Amino acid sequence: FCGDETGAFVADLGYTNSRFGYGGDPDPKLQVPSYLSPGKNVGLSNLHAERPPNTDNTIKRIYGNPDMPGEVTDWDAWEGTWLSAGKQMSCDFKEHPILTTNPGSIPRGQKETIAEIMFEKLNAQALFIAHTPALTAFSLGRHTALVVDCGGGGNVASPIIDGMVLGRSQRRNGRGGEAIGREYLRRIEDKLGKRVPFRTERAKDGSYGTVTEEYLSKLTDGDKVQRELSIEAIMEDFKRCHGYMAQFGKLDLREVKSLIPENSVYELPDGTPVNVNDSPEIFETPEMHYKAEVIGEKRDVDSMDVEGGEGEKEVEKDHLLKNLPLHKLVHDALSSSDADARKELLLNVVVAGNGSFFPGFDTRLTKELVGLVPSTYRVKLSAGKHKEERSNAAWIGGSILTSLGSFQQLWLSKQEFEEFGSVLSCQRFPGV
Repeated sequence: FCGDETGAFVADLGYTNSRFGYGGDPDPKLQVPSYLSPGKNVGLSNLHAERPPNTDNTIKRIYGNPDMPGEVTDWDAWEGTWLSAGKQMSCDFKEHPILTTNPGSIPRGQKETIAEIMFEKLNAQALFIAHTPALTAFSLGRHTALVVDCGGGGNVASPIIDGMVLGRSQRRNGRGGEAIGREYLRRIEDKLGKRVPFRTERAKDGSYGTVTEEYLSKLTDGDKVQRELSIEAIMEDFKRCHGYMAQFGKLDLREVKSLIPENSVYELPDGTPVNVNDSPEIFETPEMHYKAEVIGEKRDVDSMDVEGGEGEKEVEKDHLLKNLPLHKLVHDALSSSDADARKELLLNVVVAGNGSFFPGFDTRLTKELVGLVPSTYRVKLSAGKHKEERSNAAWIGGSILTSLGSFQQLWLSKQEFEEFGSVLSCQRFPGV
């Protein structure tokens, strides 16, 4: 594969959504969820396109382990997502070299499995596996950067030097879009005093319905899955409409009122109104990014006793590290990088992911980082101006990379794979 025009097929399989398109294009052509669900996801959103059938009445997620966001836990879902994308885009993988991403450091055996599926089942002619943070940096023209990816499964801070991801310096917590969405759901239900409905029906007298435990117990397994997906979509829409990040670590109601119209109301599918103006406890939910406590857990970290030897202490320390607030997570990734590169990394903080598109997010993160680093260091944050640029950053970086003539020699061809086996794939893709 030589020259700039290779017709590469670019895919970014994220924790929540997967994106597919062609190298050189500004945007992906197709976006679908990173899971297979029972039947067809009809009427949820344009993201929930027709998918391959799943008869297990369960959600089969590509990345089912939130503690290991880059580890594929369901290869049927992984392969099914690729086949679905190829069908919907009328793409024959035999005709294109393929670039795919991985969201985190992955085990060697996983790269070999990816190569085997690509060449033996999808009949790809060439393959390259790229690291998501590196492509995110490339999307903004950075080869050295501190990438902060706020995705559905968690926030990941990745130092990158000359295009190489420093895997040992990567840091991650579990406070991603799904966790924030669950916290929104809990606070909205506390305010309403009832479960959030996921259907549009009302009672015959026109009153708003109530989702009772008895009603939920009668749902089929398939309906329960559809309810879970519907609620996730509702919370995502609520975040998009009313999400806001406080600028000074404390909710400023005057600032809130200047951002949203008076008597602003969000209407749930059955017509139940949620008045946002008088709900500071709901409005400040994104503050969980910076809170010391862990979402979904009630644990006194300061008074926690650790028993056993040094090995057990190290495991416990690593567990707590995953729950660091966002600004401390980024600072820890920076501190674990080469001291000579820290100033340059701080001048190139790249923010991406759907979870970063709260109004005020960039200003708040900059302010928190300035408070953690020496006064002689400057913090400069770069990010896409539009939500699509942030959520598609890794895909855009892959599209740019595959269109470069200097990149074409890096493809792993099917002929090389057949000659040397899958071991070669692990050697060809450094830094993944």
